Amino acid sequence: MDRTEKDILLQKYADANRRLTLAQEQLAIANQKLKEYEEKAQKAEKASKMKSLFLANMSHEIRTPLNAIEGFSRVLVETDSQEDRMKFFEIIESNNNRLMSLVNEILDLSRVESGEIVMKKSSTDLNQLCESIRNIFKFRCPETLKLEWKKPNMAVTFVTDANRITQVFSNLISNALKHTHTGSITYGYRMLDEGSHIEFYVQDTGSGIAPEDIPHLFETYVSRDAETKNNGYGLGLALCKIIVEKLGGNIYVDSKMGEGSLFRFVLPFEGTIGGMSPVRNTTTSNVRTIRVSGRPDNMNKKSILVAEDEDSNYELVKIVLHKRYRLIRAHNGIEAVTLNEEEHPDLILMDIRMPEMNGLDATRIIKEVDSNTPVIALSAYAFEENIREAKNAGCDEFMAKPFKVENLIEMVGKYLD
Repeated sequence: MDRTEKDILLQKYADANRRLTLAQEQLAIANQKLKEYEEKAQKAEKASKMKSLFLANMSHEIRTPLNAIEGFSRVLVETDSQEDRMKFFEIIESNNNRLMSLVNEILDLSRVESGEIVMKKSSTDLNQLCESIRNIFKFRCPETLKLEWKKPNMAVTFVTDANRITQVFSNLISNALKHTHTGSITYGYRMLDEGSHIEFYVQDTGSGIAPEDIPHLFETYVSRDAETKNNGYGLGLALCKIIVEKLGGNIYVDSKMGEGSLFRFVLPFEGTIGGMSPVRNTTTSNVRTIRVSGRPDNMNKKSILVAEDEDSNYELVKIVLHKRYRLIRAHNGIEAVTLNEEEHPDLILMDIRMPEMNGLDATRIIKEVDSNTPVIALSAYAFEENIREAKNAGCDEFMAKPFKVENLIEMVGKYLD
């Protein structure tokens, strides 16, 4: 081979190497774009799933108070007793406030995230603020639960947005009420770092939070409500985090399953601390509980097991049905399974989202033991997939909340009359 042929071959080899290098670079770019596309697709899929869960959860949260408002409004018109009318009105008012609070949370979340809300700071007496919070919640606690304000032996004036501090406290206490049925909920504040920071806290003796849930508690569009049908954490905690951070602070949570939870938010302190004075802790428990009068249950009546963790929803069912049937109350799925075995009811009204065990799992267990007992699902989860899940679990009928009183009477009568 002469020199010319060698030069030609070397040139071809060099050209081939350049083309190979170029192809490798283009492949690397294509792989990088593919990776970015896959990541975007995964994020989009995750966002879509979270929004679907969010919408399902909000549907449930909105329908639950609507059920009480619609049902008790109908019952209120047909009740002659002034005492009962006042009790029903209180239930309607309470659920109306709950619904308004939820709507405001959704609007606030949107406004705060977009930066539309500006924190308005002014001198705030923290003892007065904590006292007003006690007045907000003192009638919302059941008899088995104590609401306690750990009042410090000092007067503190804090330059902050009082409305937003109240909102964070209210959201944390409302969350504690969802997960604490006995024991206590304690709240208050204390000075840290020789007065440079102030810590606010809400501590409960409730069911606690699963370790895998803690990292996601303050995420905006994540809620286990729609996934597990158990009491979840809603929008309140996400809103708390946003508000606290806009006030220059941080929020924390410590919890153990079965031992309760402690939520804390720490803010930089600007204000004055007053003199010491001996004070007592302020404790309150609910002195008003809803009791609907009626004739004692007759053991000869056909029996209905009502699995419902919301007191107002159970009271509505009780008012509508107790004169014709004997009612048995279960507060969660585990109680429903146990009471079904003990009482052998003629029919079961089954809520879906309940603590300890949800209604779907309870229905599966009950149907394995006794497939003949009719189960009617009463649920604020009313999407097509929710109805399908209920039927697959063994529910004979599905009634969405809010339901009409006459429709409930008709459906129960279909099986018992």
